[in-house]
Amino acid sequence: MKKIILADTLHQSASQILANAGFSVVDMSKDKDKLRSELTDAVALIVRSATKVNSDLLDNSTNLKIIGRAGVGLDNIDLKYCESRGIKVVNSPEGPTRSVAELTLALLISAARKLGSANIGTKKGNWPKKNKGIELYGKTLGIIGSGAIGGMLAKYCIAMGMKVIAYDIIKIPELEKLDNFEYLDFEAVISGSEFISLHVPFLPATKHMLNAEAFSKMKDGVIIVNCARGGVIDEDALLDAVKSGKVSGVALDVYENEPVDSDRELIKHPNVITTPHIGAQTHDASKNNTVIVCEKIIDYLL
Repeated sequence: MKKIILADTLHQSASQILANAGFSVVDMSKDKDKLRSELTDAVALIVRSATKVNSDLLDNSTNLKIIGRAGVGLDNIDLKYCESRGIKVVNSPEGPTRSVAELTLALLISAARKLGSANIGTKKGNWPKKNKGIELYGKTLGIIGSGAIGGMLAKYCIAMGMKVIAYDIIKIPELEKLDNFEYLDFEAVISGSEFISLHVPFLPATKHMLNAEAFSKMKDGVIIVNCARGGVIDEDALLDAVKSGKVSGVALDVYENEPVDSDRELIKHPNVITTPHIGAQTHDASKNNTVIVCEKIIDYLL
């Protein structure tokens, strides 16, 4: 019976789905010291973000055919090494789409209404009632990256009365048909928006795409939300923009270095809302990711 290794904690449905397809399933999520040795006769490996999949882990896995990443990002997998070995890599970008889009919308509203400082101030007994926010209705949202998550966010925000302008190297025909949606170039998007939300992977081309120069071209008082990858924003430049008032509010779910250092000035700033990379942390997304990646592995191996 062909063996599949689960290296990280997955939704409980994973073992049953794979067993029903005729595979032997070994859960190593709580015993990672033995993961390398268990991989010697495995045909598949499933991970989330915690396990670093590199040559050191895989050098004895001569039977390995496929690696499944239950989630979107592939930062923790050495793709070039896998390609050199002929090991296929699959993920589940469609799994957490709704969960991440909903969190992004929640953070847009939270930043607009200054809920971070309102929450802290109320708990401290300060009663910060006069700290006025703004509505989303009638405002322009700039979306950087209009794939599955960015596209879903666009639909949510248009339904709330926003205009959406987007930048992407690939244009989605379905989105182009929407009222109050338009593709523009990068500079037009960042300079024409009251809100900006990022939905791009972390690549050499996207590293620090929001930097000091980009912030200088934005509207005064712009609000920034990032539920994509931390490295796409230059966090030092972002702090400068927040302190100067160019950026009036920020909501971050991702950071250049995680877990984040809570003593950092950016994290402690009252106009910055922070969450601990929870975009896909819903029961629904966990199940979706697990089911999708298991089905892709089964289809490949059978």
